[in-house]
Amino acid sequence: MHHKIIYRHWQPGDDEAVLELLVPSGQLSSENSYRNKFRDWSVEAEGICLALVGGKAVGHVLGMSDSFLIEKKIQKFGRVGLVHVDPNMRRRGIATHLMQQLHAYFEKKGYRGSILDTDEEAAIRLYQKVGYQILTRELRTQLAPNPNASQLTWTETHLKNLSAFPQLDDRWAKHNFPMSCDREGIKVHQYNMNGYRILRRDQNIVGYAKWYEPSEYNPLGIIYDPIVPDIDPMEVIASVQAAIPAQRAWQTAKGGRYEESLCSLGCTLEPTTWVVMLSSFGQKIDLTGHHRAAWW
Repeated sequence: MHHKIIYRHWQPGDDEAVLELLVPSGQLSSENSYRNKFRDWSVEAEGICLALVGGKAVGHVLGMSDSFLIEKKIQKFGRVGLVHVDPNMRRRGIATHLMQQLHAYFEKKGYRGSILDTDEEAAIRLYQKVGYQILTRELRTQLAPNPNASQLTWTETHLKNLSAFPQLDDRWAKHNFPMSCDREGIKVHQYNMNGYRILRRDQNIVGYAKWYEPSEYNPLGIIYDPIVPDIDPMEVIASVQAAIPAQRAWQTAKGGRYEESLCSLGCTLEPTTWVVMLSSFGQKIDLTGHHRAAWW
């Protein structure tokens, strides 16, 4: 006898069933990260959509809120994560139904649209089916060092530096998308600041970047597009070349602010499988004139 698929939002007592579904998928950093999900102010029970069969979770999607500077004003968007359907229950429309349920929640909240990222071709097709368009695709390249390339300096991030980040974000967002401008959540804080560096002109902080040194997982390390709103991209690239002792991986995005400059230096920008996708609610969002930025 086949049990009916029940769709509803998260309720107290659901975590064990959800973890049984999500842990094998490899999407969770830890079980506790899911159990403590409501410590994030942007996560609500109604934004966690479930599909259940006979009390067993067979589908899950989690929606959060974020804010972006679009059309010259900060607007609320939904952000999608932890989309997963039991492999034995796929091709039954479960993921489509869950996404539609989540969109209804986002629209009820008055969000302007929904944004997500993925590196799976099957997922891209699913999201296109429910109204998403590819906003940008991640590109990777390698940057060679040049010790005398710039007078700007990259330094480690300290607690006293963090107050400069929101102002840099605001200026950057005026000509780039997407850029989180959410003042209710802190993007860079004392627990993750070691993964960022700040750019200085003399003693003035003029930008920052997500910056990982080489490791077993990333032998070349990785530097993400720096958030430097008021300096020419070529000068920013030169500052990175002056700071690195050996080749480093650089992550940018198709249509991004640094793409043309990196190409002019002879860098080969290879597309990865990672894409950022956007769905508008109501009037279509006009992105004319906006640069693209990798979602991070």
